[in-house]
Amino acid sequence: MFKGHVQQLGTPKDIYDTPANVFVATFMGSPAMNILPARITLRDGAPHADLTDAAGGPVSLRLSQGNLAAWAGREVLLGIRPEAITDPDGADRKSGNIQMLTNPVTVTEPAGADTFVTMTLSGRDAIARMRADADATPGQPFTFAVNMDKAVVFDPATEARITP
Repeated sequence: MFKGHVQQLGTPKDIYDTPANVFVATFMGSPAMNILPARITLRDGAPHADLTDAAGGPVSLRLSQGNLAAWAGREVLLGIRPEAITDPDGADRKSGNIQMLTNPVTVTEPAGADTFVTMTLSGRDAIARMRADADATPGQPFTFAVNMDKAVVFDPATEARITP
């Protein structure tokens, strides 16, 4: 519920995995879902989310959603949960779309069984959830494994999820 309106109905898993809008995406989960400005492009018919790394260089991540052709060339908000960004050894082996991304680490925060690692993507902090023994060092480049099967795309004007 937000401003007196129900935002989404469903099981906790459905709401967590497929939030109806940015409010729900950032309300459910701790740390909250990363919400990153991106642009949709098509390469060989497949949609990609184009972002920038910490230095402003290009980063392109292939999306698992196949119906984003109408959004080609348009700005979107890309939602990725911290646990969908991890070290390569901790990546979900069942995922069909793990994309590698090398970017400098800004901050590491050991939290017992997990280590939270912050980096900059598209000018915003992005938090990754790693195994406790992941070898991420602030100021050093690190190769992150991004599970794009878990990515969600939002319309920046309405903040509603763009449904597949």
